[in-house]
Amino acid sequence: MKDIFSYNDLVSEEGFNVQRSMNYRPQNKNYSIFLMSASDDSPYNDGFSDNGKTLFYEGEDLNKREVDSPKKYDQPLFTKTGKLTNNAIFFKATENYKTNRRIKPEEVRVYEKLDSNVWSDKGWFNLVDVQYRQSEEENRKVFKFILQPKGSQGPKEGIEKFEFSRRIPTNIKRIVWERDKGRCAKCGTTNNLHFDHIIPFSKGGSSTNPKNIQILCNKHNLKKSDKIE
Repeated sequence: MKDIFSYNDLVSEEGFNVQRSMNYRPQNKNYSIFLMSASDDSPYNDGFSDNGKTLFYEGEDLNKREVDSPKKYDQPLFTKTGKLTNNAIFFKATENYKTNRRIKPEEVRVYEKLDSNVWSDKGWFNLVDVQYRQSEEENRKVFKFILQPKGSQGPKEGIEKFEFSRRIPTNIKRIVWERDKGRCAKCGTTNNLHFDHIIPFSKGGSSTNPKNIQILCNKHNLKKSDKIE
């Protein structure tokens, strides 16, 4: 399965128009969806821990149609009509798991924005904890959802989960995307693209050196497999 998407590809993959950053079991799915961005101009402070093994995902702000400057206000638990916000829905799901009201944590598929109309599949995660705390950067309270990577197979049949140990950091992906001009390094196509380790991760290849990462289409990615070319 490819791991680089246009927005239309993402919509086709999930079967609906994904517009919200947080989506709790949309379209009666048995998993949830988060959209994230770790770029410098991102409106939210999403990102990974220093050891790369935990994803911190910030909750949603008030809608700009309600207030002029959402960053001045605490992230909300309720809408202006009294309904639960996405923050509250995921907070409740997480607390139910932590207090053994549900057996398994919420499974979340995460997509990350790399560039305009370019998305990367970050893979499958368990939502294991949440904090509602004072922001270190802003004078307000924000939700911090804490997610940990899953194993090798997701809840959606036939979809492999993200192998977290070989994760390519976002800044490396951006460097490679710009260097390879969003095309397969072998044939130049822009369809069905993957980030590929030139020296395979299984053979000691780095995930953090852009010189060891290239973009390949599905055909050339499958042809290469674990070979060094």
